[in-house]
Amino acid sequence: MAENIHKGHRERMRKKFIQSGFDGFTSHEILELLLFYSRPRIDTNVIAHRLIDKYHSISAVCDADIEDLKEVEGIDESSAVLIKMIPLLAREYMTSDSKRLNLSSYTAVCDYFKNQFLGETIEKIRIACLDDKLRLVSGTIISEGSPGGVAVNIRRIVEFTYKNKCENVILAHNHPNGDIIPSSDDIKSTAEIFNALKPVGINLLDHIIVAGSQAISLKESGAFSLLK
Repeated sequence: MAENIHKGHRERMRKKFIQSGFDGFTSHEILELLLFYSRPRIDTNVIAHRLIDKYHSISAVCDADIEDLKEVEGIDESSAVLIKMIPLLAREYMTSDSKRLNLSSYTAVCDYFKNQFLGETIEKIRIACLDDKLRLVSGTIISEGSPGGVAVNIRRIVEFTYKNKCENVILAHNHPNGDIIPSSDDIKSTAEIFNALKPVGINLLDHIIVAGSQAISLKESGAFSLLK
């Protein structure tokens, strides 16, 4: 009898989602529904409550490390992997149609890189190569670091740019700590990158900093006025 009640609850939750998406769902109900697909025979409601009690929000749950998630009672490796897939799948969804995306405006550039850094918890540097009409040709991660810093790899920037037969690039890196303000090191490294790329015919058009849902352009903020 209890099994039938449990099965009926899952069916009601699924039908509710099919009818109206996540409208009317609480945070723990969203996680409960997600976990149906990794824990088919366990009450995922109590597991979802444990996740929210520990991390306080869905975004924090998705940003947690796999090993950390597995410390929550009821979260096995399959559940942890499923949770970690969510922000990465969202990023792929947001950027899968970005080929030849026009990045001629500050707003478009910031929106593009905000999507690229969805779910990232360590600092990374990304590059976007643009054609002469400032349309996206290709983009990738150039360097990976830690939550607090990342080193610039000029050689990889040059190789990737030449490979894509482009002269125009925009760089971006994220601040996982949520501080959007450019540091003195950010401005200094931008000047060094600009000066290293210019002699080999590569134009650094901008450097974007992303922190959560925020993004700032060093060019728009005036930092590029110091470049020679």
